[in-house]
Amino acid sequence: MKAIQVSARVDPSIKESAQKVFERQGLDMAAAIKMFITKTAYEQQIPLSVQDNTKQAYPDDWFSEQRIANRDEITRLALEKSPVQDLDLSKKEDREEFMQ
Repeated sequence: MKAIQVSARVDPSIKESAQKVFERQGLDMAAAIKMFITKTAYEQQIPLSVQDNTKQAYPDDWFSEQRIANRDEITRLALEKSPVQDLDLSKKEDREEFMQ
């Protein structure tokens, strides 16, 4: 099989982060890219989630002072009445209770 070289420009920090993930899986960058391209060709679709980024904007009053105050009050009340407040997560038995 004759192979060709494929290249792409990627932000260096993104490349480094991805490379660490690949290495944990026992792969190098070239093998991971080959896997992606091969899977795409065989399945005739992109093997990851590609979504439409046309999101609906928040309403103008979404981050109003009153809405933020209401959210903070709900959070305060929820935590105040929560049995989680009584747990000491540095203790194994409390962590186990929390995870149930």
